[in-house]
Amino acid sequence: MSSKIKSGGIAGVVAAALLILSAILYQLSPVQRTYDSATSYLYLGVTLVAYVAVIVAVLGIHALHSGRPRYGRLGTTGTVLTIVGYAIIAVMTVISMVQGRPSFLTVRLASAGVLLVGSVLLGVIIIRARLLPWWCGALLIVAFPLGHFANAIFGAAENLLLALLWGSIGIALLTRRQGVTAPAATQAAESG
Repeated sequence: MSSKIKSGGIAGVVAAALLILSAILYQLSPVQRTYDSATSYLYLGVTLVAYVAVIVAVLGIHALHSGRPRYGRLGTTGTVLTIVGYAIIAVMTVISMVQGRPSFLTVRLASAGVLLVGSVLLGVIIIRARLLPWWCGALLIVAFPLGHFANAIFGAAENLLLALLWGSIGIALLTRRQGVTAPAATQAAESG
């Protein structure tokens, strides 16, 4: 297993743990319009580190798939857009921490759009390439947009959905064997 793939897997698991911690912190002390408590800054710091870990996990996905015929330009585009989306959100989080309140919300919304498109493209490529379980691709497609709506029901629900996503991808990267992950029926049909 390549060290980049392994690093991506570890980063995915770390991101999941940090996103769960951030959901717990949010429940203890919901983040307000102005950041006036140590818990607010701790929450933002934990999510910031989680976003950086997610970027490393996406690089692990890229390392696993690059050079494969089913990955191509579409996979690279999905990777770049996903990384750019998370990177902009991370930078906006740092700026908000410095200013003590949410900043540049339109930029954050635009980066969420970029992230959404990148996640969908990357999810489709994961399903198509069959190097990771299909449900990792499905989670990439639905977790981010579903998380936005889930926040209306339960504060920080998005963080829990993203924890499920990145934890699953991290474990899939770490436990992946060298062979292609395909359904048993497909493998039997190809060998027969």
